[in-house]
Amino acid sequence: MGTAPSSTSGSSGSVGAGAGLVALDASTSCGLPDFRNSLLQQINAARAVARTCGATAMPAVSALTWNDRLFSAAARHSQDMATNNYFSHTGLDGRSAAQRIAAEGYAWSWVGENIAAGQSSVSAVMSGWLGSEGHCANIMRAEYRDVAVSCVQRSGTTYGRYWTMTLARPQ
Repeated sequence: MGTAPSSTSGSSGSVGAGAGLVALDASTSCGLPDFRNSLLQQINAARAVARTCGATAMPAVSALTWNDRLFSAAARHSQDMATNNYFSHTGLDGRSAAQRIAAEGYAWSWVGENIAAGQSSVSAVMSGWLGSEGHCANIMRAEYRDVAVSCVQRSGTTYGRYWTMTLARPQ
């Protein structure tokens, strides 16, 4: 979702005091090989082609860059959803994506988040997001410059795998 139009898209944000960034490793990538590169390739390939998201025609837009602060926000949210077996844009602490991203020290002017649960691969999660009007529009939104995605796996939970994509534009 994006703060400023829906899907969790944004207007203005503040800098937070992040307490050390979460690293991209097997625990924050569901152990999937070439996780970051596969995601960036598929996200940017999708953005390079005009597409229809629901009933909305979206033009091709520029490529996004991976951002470690956005990754840390995504990873913390995926970890929280997996650990506490829930699925929501709002954390159990009441924080929004915009608040989580600011807490990692990313000062944003636009911010968004897509979440998914259960998908077993990068291709499956991207297909689901691109097939959903709001998630697709978030991926195609020209305002964004940076992106990151995390996947956390936990057995015994409702969905098994919890995905979070964070998108933003710096101030």
